[in-house]
Amino acid sequence: MRNLASVAIIGCLMVPGMMECMSKSTSKYTKNWVLSKYKSVNDPRIQKDADEILKRVQNFEEKYMKCLSVENLKNAIVEYNDIYATMSEMYSYFGLSFKLNQKNNEISNACQKMTELYSKCNDPARPRRRFPTSMAVLIAITPGSSWARAKKSEISSDVYAIQSEDGKTLTLSDVVEKANNGETEGIRAAASKALSEGLKKNEYALVSVFNNIALEHKVFRGIRKYTTPEEPRYFADDISQEAVNNMLDAVTERYKKICHRYYKLKARILGKKKLQYWDRCSQVKLTKGTEKKYTYEEALKIVFDVYKNFSERFYEIIEELAISSHVDVYPKEGKVSGAFAWSMPNEKPYVMLNFYGSTRDITTIAHEFGHAIHMTLSLRNKYLVSHPPLNISETASTFGEKLTNEYLINAEKDPKRKIELICDRLDDVMGTVFRQTAFLKFERRIHEIRKDKELTAEELNAEWRKVLEESLGDGVEIDHCVDNYWGYITHFTDRPFYVYSYSFGALFVEGLYAEYKRTGKDFVAKYEEALASGGTKTYAEIAQMFGIDANSRKFWGSALKSIEGEIDELEKLCDSALHN
Repeated sequence: MRNLASVAIIGCLMVPGMMECMSKSTSKYTKNWVLSKYKSVNDPRIQKDADEILKRVQNFEEKYMKCLSVENLKNAIVEYNDIYATMSEMYSYFGLSFKLNQKNNEISNACQKMTELYSKCNDPARPRRRFPTSMAVLIAITPGSSWARAKKSEISSDVYAIQSEDGKTLTLSDVVEKANNGETEGIRAAASKALSEGLKKNEYALVSVFNNIALEHKVFRGIRKYTTPEEPRYFADDISQEAVNNMLDAVTERYKKICHRYYKLKARILGKKKLQYWDRCSQVKLTKGTEKKYTYEEALKIVFDVYKNFSERFYEIIEELAISSHVDVYPKEGKVSGAFAWSMPNEKPYVMLNFYGSTRDITTIAHEFGHAIHMTLSLRNKYLVSHPPLNISETASTFGEKLTNEYLINAEKDPKRKIELICDRLDDVMGTVFRQTAFLKFERRIHEIRKDKELTAEELNAEWRKVLEESLGDGVEIDHCVDNYWGYITHFTDRPFYVYSYSFGALFVEGLYAEYKRTGKDFVAKYEEALASGGTKTYAEIAQMFGIDANSRKFWGSALKSIEGEIDELEKLCDSALHN
């Protein structure tokens, strides 16, 4: 899934000419979802199906919860898989309906009821663990999920002291977007300072949340006898501490060669001695005039050509998706922003876009279609094991996006436009690989401090600034207003140490891509089989299919070398095209 808040709109505003394009289109490619499970959220069949699901869950509990054994375990898993798949199919109708109708109270209420039913049906199948009383007391004093919810509620409901173009006061998501991607340096600077001031007002609550969640983590670590703060996350994702450490060390060693070097080069491209912190994500714009706009059909053709050149099977999957009312294309009133692919138990996945016609929209289509390919191929497995592990869940999407980026860059004749495209791509890499690595190092440091004492705001600010300076280098001026930005990163409190997966997944793809470039078409059949394995193989087992040891420093080095090569290309282009 890609967060496209930078291009999202509220309401039904369209880019010029889009409505005309939509109304005149005679394409065979459908533009809207057709959800066929029920006629509406009031379909009388819904209650009947819900009652049947609850009955099946109750029967399951009566049959297995008190007498689960080696002999009947297989049958229990098969039955649970069937219940889970049926419930997921039912839930998907409501979830997808709500994505298109955020302002419809009737659909919202129906979706909430279905969410509650989904939770209720999952609960009996969860194993019950009876802790000794002393452990229960320890757990009770650290309700981390409640703290995390309180934190999100507190900072999300706050109002930030900056006005939007239409005079409205911005909330958290708005101001973060403008701080990162505002159209001018002035907008980005103002939003960055407003964000800092808003977080400062909530400082006491944010520090309390961090302390309590870190304490909860420490308590559970002690109960489970984990040796490091992040080990529970790696255990859940079936990945070794060694693999993550090797990845982390490889990235850290190349801060200077890649991240520092890129930001110095970007400053040069933008005519600056240094980048301000809020300029690091700013779009490089060297060409005159407005960006070229593509019709949906033109964008599809590019993505189809890219995938077809790589794999005929991939092309067949996404073309079928595009003609079968499983892609919702344009923004509209009440539709959620962004883009995603939604897996289904027994049918093709659904893809949501908010298409405006930009070049970035093309890579977004490639990304979400990559997810859809992965989901489709993995349907050969039982639904419980069809979803890939977290650390490789973005493999197909990122790989497809990289293929498409390479196609667009190679097809571009204007060297200045080519620089823009490469910078867009490298901005994403810096944010995914190097920024998330810095996040992981920050988490490690604060959990280490919390072992012995409560954290203070000053300590959190200092550790945050330290990881930023280390990763960004002296090509970026870090204003002190960003010292408390740790406060809005929800992953730190919602899912501790989850951030490793972004760096890991992105570099895993870079390593696979390097292998593809080395072996060519021999790679494709193995890759198709790897995606089809769904959740039945770990990242290490998938890597072994290509003769790769994903735990080795050599693998991560080759992945980073690929990124370094893109900066080499950018530097050469700048030397020839910018003459400075």
